[in-house]
Amino acid sequence: MEKAKRIIPAVYAAIGLVVGCLAAYFVLGFLWTRIVVKPVDVTAHDADIVFALSIIAGIITGSFALLASAHRYWNPQNRSLDRPVS
Repeated sequence: MEKAKRIIPAVYAAIGLVVGCLAAYFVLGFLWTRIVVKPVDVTAHDADIVFALSIIAGIITGSFALLASAHRYWNPQNRSLDRPVS
């Protein structure tokens, strides 16, 4: 049980990181090429900026997922698992 209290939030953080990176990449890529830069003027440097911003957004999303799941699994009053009978 002690190991699960650390593993489950870490899994949530990893999934949040991946989902946050992918979601931010598509949103930022769309907005960057439609609003910030004209589609004809997009360069490789613009793609690097979108990648960097999506990684930052993924880290923030992963941190929020870790924080939200840690509150649930690290606080004993919020866990719905039964205690062993002694």
